[in-house]
Amino acid sequence: MDRKTLEYMTDRTKKATVIVNKIDELSKQAERLINAEEIKFSWRDNGVTLDSVGYSGHRASARVVANIKTFAVEAINEEIQQLEEELAAL
Repeated sequence: MDRKTLEYMTDRTKKATVIVNKIDELSKQAERLINAEEIKFSWRDNGVTLDSVGYSGHRASARVVANIKTFAVEAINEEIQQLEEELAAL
């Protein structure tokens, strides 16, 4: 193996590691959303943060929460699929 090949393989490995870590992070986020009983949005100047909190309590908006969870998990799964395709292309 020559130096150029080693550099190429190292670069691909680093990219693959970043992708795999992001997939793992997104999978955990989807699981937290699925198990969440409450969802909180935090608006800031540069974006929106979605927090999911699990607790046992009464909630009048269960249907709204279920719809938001479904949409968010679908979006996460689409992103995971895209990352899987990028990983396969490496």
